[in-house]
Amino acid sequence: MQFQLLTLAGTLYEDDAAEVVVLTATGEIGVLPNHEALTSIVLPGPVTVKSTSGESDTFVTFGGLLEIDGTTCRLLADEAEHSDDLIEREIEDALVKAKAMQEGAKDKHELAHALNLIDRHTVRLNVARIKRRHRTREQ
Repeated sequence: MQFQLLTLAGTLYEDDAAEVVVLTATGEIGVLPNHEALTSIVLPGPVTVKSTSGESDTFVTFGGLLEIDGTTCRLLADEAEHSDDLIEREIEDALVKAKAMQEGAKDKHELAHALNLIDRHTVRLNVARIKRRHRTREQ
């Protein structure tokens, strides 16, 4: 099946896939070729793409829309990042700063912004750690 990961910045991934695993509003699903047609909301978290050659790529998305028509699986997301681009130490530092912003928030807008950053960096950190654990097992 063809898998496309499309963001506002452009196409992040487009290739044949043997399986796509994604977190939807109803739970984690695995999409295989000839999957029943489906449209679903995607929650923030990892998206794992297993290619037809057996290799896996992992991305982090911050929500989106999944469309499956049997031959194509398309994920439309505002933003997504490849797990190889996630640097755990930098994300941890950003998370500490976001928590400090939360503590120092002077109004509900600053608090909402800080909480949004905390959620975002937590998702990114979780995906970075998944990738690290996976690499450790392979070695």
